[in-house]
Amino acid sequence: MDEAKITRLCQIAPKYGLTLAHEGLVITKVNGKATSLDTTKYMPDQFIDLLAQIIATNMKADLWQWQ
Repeated sequence: MDEAKITRLCQIAPKYGLTLAHEGLVITKVNGKATSLDTTKYMPDQFIDLLAQIIATNMKADLWQWQ
């Protein structure tokens, strides 16, 4: 992924319940939590799948904490 795609991904992520921050090609925050996800290690589809897993994990955590 190039930096233009990462910037675009950060712009559209809130539509899907995520906030992302990046420095160059590294995602530095997901939903305000510090991280270091080097996007050069993923194909674009793989990285989007990883983000989908983060959304699913957050939904599961919310479900179990609901009571």
